[in-house]
Amino acid sequence: MGMVATTPAQLTLAAVACASFVLSAGQGDAVLGPRDNAQPYSSGGKCHLANLFLHSPADADGTAQPIDVSVVAGQLQAYKAVLDYSMLGFEVEATAVPQGSCQVSRMVTSTSMVDPGSWVMSDIDVKTIGGQDGGAPQSYTVNVSRLSGLETELRALQVRGAYLVPGWSPSIRNYTVELNLEQDLVRIDFQRLDNGQSVTLSAELEEPSAKAPTGGRRLAPDLQAPQIGEVQRLTSILMTTLDVGHQRVVLLSVLAADRAVAGTYELTVRRPPCPEEQRFFDGEAKRCTDICNEGYYGSSMTGRCTRCLDPHCAVCEPGSGCSLCFEGYELQDGGRSGPGQGRCVLQGSGSGLVSLKQVEEGVMGYEQKHQVLVMGAVSAGLVALCACAAFVYFTHSGGTSRRKPSLRYGENDQDELATFDPSDEDSYHAYRWE
Repeated sequence: MGMVATTPAQLTLAAVACASFVLSAGQGDAVLGPRDNAQPYSSGGKCHLANLFLHSPADADGTAQPIDVSVVAGQLQAYKAVLDYSMLGFEVEATAVPQGSCQVSRMVTSTSMVDPGSWVMSDIDVKTIGGQDGGAPQSYTVNVSRLSGLETELRALQVRGAYLVPGWSPSIRNYTVELNLEQDLVRIDFQRLDNGQSVTLSAELEEPSAKAPTGGRRLAPDLQAPQIGEVQRLTSILMTTLDVGHQRVVLLSVLAADRAVAGTYELTVRRPPCPEEQRFFDGEAKRCTDICNEGYYGSSMTGRCTRCLDPHCAVCEPGSGCSLCFEGYELQDGGRSGPGQGRCVLQGSGSGLVSLKQVEEGVMGYEQKHQVLVMGAVSAGLVALCACAAFVYFTHSGGTSRRKPSLRYGENDQDELATFDPSDEDSYHAYRWE
């Protein structure tokens, strides 16, 4: 069997990573994974195809993407595969059994290119080496198509713990989803038709729903059984939440692989309410109850048991504080805040908390007094500064009188003139010079 030039590592990747199958009747259109490789030989000793691998051409890093292969319904020797829009072509690898006496012939050993939106038929023959059995070779066909890049449909979809009305079909865009009561999460499992598609979730605000059925058939918890090895299309998950007795519209937007067009799936998800005699939903026990556990209170707004704000509180009411604490804790500030407004503290630490609060209040009072003193000091400083400025201004520009110097002639003499006027010559004659 001819092969394209590949390294041993690439051959191992192709054998392990790509989807494989074994010929068997009754398989339908199911994708056959590597776990089906161990199908026992049952062809009466004649040569037949044992394994068939399809993968995309290896990229620059030597990585090839697997391509799922499925049996065409009603045709035991006809198979089909679908390439993603981003895959330019495909390569085929196959083996025949019994090994050593059978071989694969007439198989394309190079990369087969496929245009977007078109298909290619690949033929494979299995014959005996040297023509020992003298029979005609066994012929197989594989129809390989490539997506156009404009697809906005999903390959598969289901909601965990719910059922869809109508049943899932890629062409149907609107569904009603009946969610089981115990499911807090709306978990949507889906497979893209093309791995290049982009899928996003948006949810409208939830609103009270009409009385919904409390039971019904359920889908399998998984979209498909766990697969061994790599496959072309994996299951993805998107989630949102929904309270009991409510409904909300969930939109799945699918952007095509070529980013030119988009489509939307609309899911109206409904969750039934709890019965009147047990009107609160316990999220931990996943059931309805009439009395919530310690540390929780029944919320009429959400219809579920909600945890108290104080983690040490055993009994609380909506919109208020704690009224009863767990063992080892005591209620504090109940008298000051009013009944049901306290908080839970360790037993014996109440007086310490009161002292701490008094210290805090004293610190606050000291801070206020300190601020007043600082403001007073600043004000006094401003007044003094203004007074100094006024004095300096008055001294340099206001008065016309000058202090007159006094003349003294003796140590014991007193000042005889209060003022001195240099223009008065007689004033000099009043002094005796020694």
